[in-house]
Amino acid sequence: MTLSVVKRTEDDLSGWLATEAGFISAFFSHDGEPVELEPFQLAFLQNRSRFRWVNKSRQVGFSFIMALEALARCHLRENYTAVFVSFNLDEAKDRVLLARQVFEEMPLAYQKRLVVDSKTELAFESSGGHRRMSRIVSVPSKAPRGKRGDVLLDELAHLINDREVYRGSTALILRGNGQLTGCSTPLGRRGIFWEIATEEIRKYPHHRRQEVPWWLSRFFCVDPKRAAMEAPSMTTEERVTTFGKPTIVEQLESLAIEDFQQELECRFVDESYSWFPYDLILPNTSDELVLAQDFTDIPEPQGRIVAGFDVGRTRDRSELAVFEETSGRFTCRLLRTYAETPFAEQEADLRRLLEVLPVARLSIDRSGIGMNLAENLARDFPQVVAENFTNEAKERWATDFKITLQRREVVLPRDREVVAQVHSIKKRVLPSGKVAFDAERTSRGGHADRFWAIALACQRERVIGRGGAGVEVGVRVIG
Repeated sequence: MTLSVVKRTEDDLSGWLATEAGFISAFFSHDGEPVELEPFQLAFLQNRSRFRWVNKSRQVGFSFIMALEALARCHLRENYTAVFVSFNLDEAKDRVLLARQVFEEMPLAYQKRLVVDSKTELAFESSGGHRRMSRIVSVPSKAPRGKRGDVLLDELAHLINDREVYRGSTALILRGNGQLTGCSTPLGRRGIFWEIATEEIRKYPHHRRQEVPWWLSRFFCVDPKRAAMEAPSMTTEERVTTFGKPTIVEQLESLAIEDFQQELECRFVDESYSWFPYDLILPNTSDELVLAQDFTDIPEPQGRIVAGFDVGRTRDRSELAVFEETSGRFTCRLLRTYAETPFAEQEADLRRLLEVLPVARLSIDRSGIGMNLAENLARDFPQVVAENFTNEAKERWATDFKITLQRREVVLPRDREVVAQVHSIKKRVLPSGKVAFDAERTSRGGHADRFWAIALACQRERVIGRGGAGVEVGVRVIG
C-alpha cells in the first residue's frame, strides 16, 4: 500500500507533517502496513481542548491512537511527556510495547534517539544542542506524579480509585499546555467517568466529549458513513442487522443485551438489576495477584485450600476456582476453564488437583449431568462435597459471597471477565414469591459459570454435626 499526499505548496506539506495526524499518516506503520486513520481518530487528534472525554466501544482502536499520538508528539516536540494510566500492569506495558513497535517501523531519518527502553517507559533524545528528552510513561491504576505533560487515563471507568486518579491527574496539567484525556468504555452509572460523560450530577463545561460506538468503525460496520447518520435512531437489533459485520452479530448473540449496549454502544447501564454492583466488586480485585497456570505452580499454602467446580452443560463451559483461605480471607490462586472437554478428562484433572494439593474442600455441582462426576469423586475423596444447584442453595451462596465482598475478605484478579461475570448475577422474584439468583443465558455463552465456581469455593461452610451443631470442615494434610 503506497501513501499519496496531495498538498498545494511546500508550506502546506510542511504544515501537515507538523501535525500529529500528518506525522502519523506519513511515517507510521504497524505490522508492515501504513496507519490509516478513521474519521473519529482524526477528530480525536484534532481536539485541542484541555480536557478530552471519550466514551467508546471496546476494540475500536482508541488505546492504539492514543499511543500513536504520544509517539508523534515525542518526535514533534522537545521536552514532552505523556503519562498513561491503565487498568492494570499488563495493559500499562501494552501501551509502551505498541509505541515501541511503531517506533521500530519508522523511517530512520525521522527517528529520535531512543535512550530509555523499558516495559513501562520510553525516552527519546533530541538531536539538537540541548539534548532535551521526551518521554512516554505508563503506570497501572494510580494517580500519576512527577513531570508535567499530557495525562491519558485509559479505561478510567474500570479503575478502582478512579476519582483519586482523576483528581491527581488534573494537577499535572495546571502549568504548561498539557491535556487530560479520559477514555473508557462505560461501567455502570457510577464513578467520575460517568459523571463527566453525562453531566447528570453537575456540569463540566471545560470537557469536550466524544462518543464512539461500534458502528463508526470500519472493522465492525459495513457502512460507517451511513451508519453515523441512521444508526442512532435505530434499536440495537436493527443496527446490528443493518450495519453489523459478522463479528458484531456474534457479539450480540453472545452477550445479554445490556452488556452488549454497555460494551459496544457506549450505554451506561443502570446497576439496579445487579446483585453485585461494580463498587462492591472492584475493591476486592488486585493487580498484584498472579494466578497459577497449573496446580503444581500454586505455592505451599499457609491456610486451607478450597475449590469450587461448576459443571458445564450442553452450551456452557465447566469452570474451576481454587482459593486459599487464611483467617477467613479468600485469595484466588487458580481459575481454569474446560471448554468442550470430555467429562473423563475433567474428572482426571480434578483427581490430579486432589492428589497434588492439600484440598480441604472441593464443592462440585451435582445437578443434571454433573451427578456422575460428583459421585465418582466423592466416593474416593472425602473432602469432595456434592452440591445441589437449587434456588435456595444459589441464594445462600450469592448472599455469602456478597457479605464476603462487603467485608473485603476476598482477593480476585483484576480481570474484566471475572468482574463481568460477578456483576452479571441478578436477583429475581419468581411468580411463586421465591427468590432466584442467576445471570441471563446468552445464545452462545454460558450462565455465569465462573462466578458460581468462585461462589462455591468461597461459601460459608455449614456442616451439621450431632445434635444439630454446626462444625467447620478441617484442614486436610497429605502424607
